[in-house]
Amino acid sequence: MKEAILFTCVILTLILLLVSCSETLPNTPEPTNKTVEESSKDAKISIYSPMTLSSNNMYPLNGNNQYLRLRMVAGKYSEDWNPGAYMGTLWEGKYIIELADESGNTITQTDLSKYFKEPLVFNSSFDIQFDDYNNDGDLDFTLGQYATSNGNDFKLFTLRKNGNVEELSIKDYPTLFISKKTGYYSTKLTKVSNITFSKQYYDNSKQKNFEDIFKWDGKEFIHIKSQELKENN
Repeated sequence: MKEAILFTCVILTLILLLVSCSETLPNTPEPTNKTVEESSKDAKISIYSPMTLSSNNMYPLNGNNQYLRLRMVAGKYSEDWNPGAYMGTLWEGKYIIELADESGNTITQTDLSKYFKEPLVFNSSFDIQFDDYNNDGDLDFTLGQYATSNGNDFKLFTLRKNGNVEELSIKDYPTLFISKKTGYYSTKLTKVSNITFSKQYYDNSKQKNFEDIFKWDGKEFIHIKSQELKENN
């Protein structure tokens, strides 16, 4: 009988100890998606220099090898993997065109915000594609942004011999909408002559392809012709 009473006391003592311990343990919640999302808001990526988005295009200027490149000097980086125009990695912000010497030292910088009203968005690095479209001896190039699924809007720039970058005026055309491109963010224009170029685009309202032709008049490019393109073109 004494053994039964002793056994019962031991059991009761163990139960009381377990209850006491459970009351003193901290209340630790299970991790949730909300906790992960809230903690990710505090995550930061530090950038210690401008980010170069274009390839280092070598340009022989005044007998020296120099580099022209597109660089983001302020902005944000994000990723969006949902299917769409901006799927992937995105660099959005303020950009400059920089000319540098062979050692990477800056010679000139051009702030592109005076030419583009909205922050520029790129989702990959790219090559700046050059040609001389007005036969003045200076290299010209285009920079573009996504417009629609049928094409991008491009502006036309020129690199002067003193290293400055300027926009080449195209009368009545703030941008060139181009569907047939040699590159996504910089494309070559089709040269018709030394001072004439053409560009092709798809008109969604007419569901047809067209070609516009522009000619340099000494001060700016003038639109001189439009024509529908047949399917074999």
